[in-house]
Amino acid sequence: MDIADREQTERSGLALRGVAWALVFLAAIIAYWPGLKGPFVLDDFSTISALGNLGGVRDWETFKAFVLTGTAGPTGRPMALLSFLIDSQNWPADPWPFKRTNLVIHLVNGALLGVVTRRILTILQFGRNSAAWIALASAAAWMLHPFLVSTTMYAVQRMAQLAMLFSLAGMVGYLYGRSLLVAHRARAYAIMTLSLGTFTVLAALSKENGILLPTLIGVVEISVIASRGDKSPALDRRWATVFLLLPTIFIVVYLLQSFLRADFLEVAASRDFSLYERLLTQPRVVADYLQHWFLPKLYTTGVFQDHIIKSTSLFSPLTTAIATVFHIGVIALAFVKRKQLPLLALAILFYYASHLLESTVLNLEQYFEHRNYLASAFLFLPLIVLLRQKLNRRAGFLVAGAVLLVLASFTRYSATVWSDYNGMIEASAARAPTSPRAQALYSLNLLNAGYPEASLQVIDRAIENIPTGDPVLSVSRLMIRCNLQILEPIDFDAVITQLSSRDYNSRHLELYSTLVSVLAEPRCPDISLERVQALFAGMLDNPNNLEPGSLSLSQVQYLSGLVAVKLGMQEDAVRNFTISLNANPDASSAMAMAGLMATNGFFEDALMFSDIALEQLNVKSESVRLGAKVTEIDIREFRATIRAEIDATN
Repeated sequence: MDIADREQTERSGLALRGVAWALVFLAAIIAYWPGLKGPFVLDDFSTISALGNLGGVRDWETFKAFVLTGTAGPTGRPMALLSFLIDSQNWPADPWPFKRTNLVIHLVNGALLGVVTRRILTILQFGRNSAAWIALASAAAWMLHPFLVSTTMYAVQRMAQLAMLFSLAGMVGYLYGRSLLVAHRARAYAIMTLSLGTFTVLAALSKENGILLPTLIGVVEISVIASRGDKSPALDRRWATVFLLLPTIFIVVYLLQSFLRADFLEVAASRDFSLYERLLTQPRVVADYLQHWFLPKLYTTGVFQDHIIKSTSLFSPLTTAIATVFHIGVIALAFVKRKQLPLLALAILFYYASHLLESTVLNLEQYFEHRNYLASAFLFLPLIVLLRQKLNRRAGFLVAGAVLLVLASFTRYSATVWSDYNGMIEASAARAPTSPRAQALYSLNLLNAGYPEASLQVIDRAIENIPTGDPVLSVSRLMIRCNLQILEPIDFDAVITQLSSRDYNSRHLELYSTLVSVLAEPRCPDISLERVQALFAGMLDNPNNLEPGSLSLSQVQYLSGLVAVKLGMQEDAVRNFTISLNANPDASSAMAMAGLMATNGFFEDALMFSDIALEQLNVKSESVRLGAKVTEIDIREFRATIRAEIDATN
C-alpha cells in the first residue's frame, strides 16, 4: 500500500469513526430524552431553590450570594452552583434546562473519556485504528449504561458530573504533557503541573472527591505506564512525590484519623449507623454497585437508598465478610498483575481509588449510585479489549452493537421512569420493598390519587415487612388513617409511646412537622394536639436528645414550640423556640419561628424573634433550616409588616 492509499484509508477510517461517534451521541440523546421532562426531586430543592433567596441572581452581589455561599460539602461547590446559572437565574424554575445541561455534560464526559482511553491504549502500543475503535466502544458503553441515569437526570448531581469532567480534562492534559517528556522536558512538566493543579482545584470545587485526581493519575502511572518499563520515560521522583504521592498520603491520613475519633463506634448525628458500621457496610455496597454495572437492570431503586441494612460485625450479615474478601482479592490481583495486565489493573484500581472518599469512613449516606459516575469509567475496557482479541472484526462489531443497543434500551426505559415523579415512586417502591421512604411515599401517592384501600395495604405491608420500626412508616400510617378519618386514639397513643422513647433523628423534622399540621386540622376529631405533645415531651426525657448545642435538642424543642403555637400556648411556644435557637442559632430558623408567631397573632413575640434573626444573620449553623435563607432586607420588611399590623389593631 503506497502513501496515497494509506492516507485515503486513514481518512476513510476517520470519517467512519466520526459517523460512529455521532450515532453514539444520537443514541444517548434518544435514550435520555424522555427523562428531560422529569421534575426536580429531593436535594434539587434544597440546593437549586437558593436561586430565589434574594429575588434571583441579577447583579454581582446576588451572584456572590448564590455561588459563594453553598452549603453542600466543605467547599460549598461553587463551580456546580455557577453552572446552574446557565439554566435559570431565579426560582421557581423549569427543570427541563437543568436536565438538558446535565445531558450535555454527560455527552462531553463520554467524549473526554474516549480521548483519555485512546491515549492510554496508544501508550500501550495499540495500533492507531484499533485504539480509536476500542476507545469509542468503551466510552459508548459508559455513556449508554442505565446505572448512570440517576446521576444524569438528577439535576443536583451535576456536581458529580462536573467533578468527572474536570478530572478527565486534567488527565488529558497530564497525558499530553507526559508524552513530551523526552523531547521537551521543561514544557512537559509545566503542562503536567498546570493540568494537575488547575483541574484538581476545579474538580474539587465541583465536588470534594475531585481532590482524588492526583491519586487517579497515580493509578495510571503504576498500572499503564509502569507496564511499559524502560520504554516510557520515568517521572522525576521529586515532582512525583510532591504532586502525586503527597496528595494521596494526605487523603489516606485524613481518612485514617477517623479511626482515632472518640465517636467512631457511636451512631453518628442524623444517621442510623456509626462510622465503624458504615465502614463495615461499604464492602457490600460497593459489591452491589459492581453487580449493577455488570448485570444492568431496567430500573434501580433510584434516589431511595434507605433500605440498605447496616453491617454490625464482619459476620453480621455474613455477606460482609464475603464482600470484604472479594474486594481485597481483586485489589491484590490488580497490584500483582499490574504490569502483565495493565488495563485490568487500571480498571480495578481506578474504580476503588475513586471510591476512596465516599465509600469508606466519612459520615455520608450508605449508598448512592452517583458515586460510580467517575469510578466506572474503565470497567468495561478490559472486556472490550479481550473481545477485540478473540473475535474477528465483523463479529466484534456485531457483539458491540448488540451490547450497546441493550444498554441504550435499558437507559431509555429508566429515563422514561424518571420523566414522572409518581412513576419514579412506584418503580422505586417495587424495586425496594424494604425502603421506608419509598413505601411511605408510594402509599401517600395512592391516597392522593383516590385509592385509599390500596394506600393502607401498602403502608400496612411495609410496616409488617420492615421490622425496624421506622418513624417514616408509622407516622405516615397515622396521617393516612387520619385523612381517612379512621384513626383511633388507642392506635395513635401506641405509636406515640413507641416513638417517644427512641433517639430523635434530625432527618425526620419535616415528617413530624407535617404530622403536627395534619392534626391541627379537623380531620381527626378524636385526636387532639395535646396527644402529639406527649411525643416530643417523651423525646425530651431521653438524655441522648438533650446534648447542649445538638440538632436533636434544637429540633425537638422547635417541634414542641410548634405544637404550643398551634394550641395557642404563647408562653410555652416562646420558651421552646428560645431553647431551640440557643441550641443552634440560625437566622432562617428564627424567622420561621417569627412567622409562626405572627400567623397566630402573637405580634410582639414575632418582632422579638425577628430581632434574634437580625443578630444571628452571620452565625453559621449546622442545623436543618426551618425556612428559606433570609437576608436583612427580608427581616426588615417582615418587621415593617408586623408593626403595621400592631398599629392597625391598636
